[in-house]
Amino acid sequence: MATLLAGILFSTNATAQFTRIGGGLTFSPGIDNINFETGNPGLNARGVFEINEKLWVVPSLTFYMPKSRTYTSGEIRKTFFGSFDANITYTLTTESTSLFYALGGLNVTALYSVVTTENPSLEDKSAFLPGVNIGTGIEMIVMEDINAITQIKYVVGKPPSQYLVISLGVHYYITGRRFRKW
Repeated sequence: MATLLAGILFSTNATAQFTRIGGGLTFSPGIDNINFETGNPGLNARGVFEINEKLWVVPSLTFYMPKSRTYTSGEIRKTFFGSFDANITYTLTTESTSLFYALGGLNVTALYSVVTTENPSLEDKSAFLPGVNIGTGIEMIVMEDINAITQIKYVVGKPPSQYLVISLGVHYYITGRRFRKW
């Protein structure tokens, strides 16, 4: 896989530039097991590095609303949920103002669960779970330097770190649009 990616990057006319920043809302059914129950929705922040017209590197951070679970014995467990993603997107097709892409990349999901209880046998839990992203998205030109994005991806990893993510947001071109249309 790494050899294939290196071949694609070096065989193209690569001119990597940090071109835009963005963010938006993220929705996910999340993770639900005995130690962690995650909430919905979340906030996402991302950057876009354009390698060429078809290939981008998109790192992003997502933080979801904390979620609490109260047990019959009186304990309260509050879970904090976030993720870091490093995706590569490849343009599949374009129209004059919209672009359809596929994505793949790496994911690290962070979970931290705090227990409020008088039972000393229950303790706080944390986990960092690696995974792989696969998905697709659409980016549409809205204004001169602003694009709207819609993205859906699935995080594949060792259970419990498998979950679906839907994102809605915007990208803002920092130095002005490189390509006047797709």
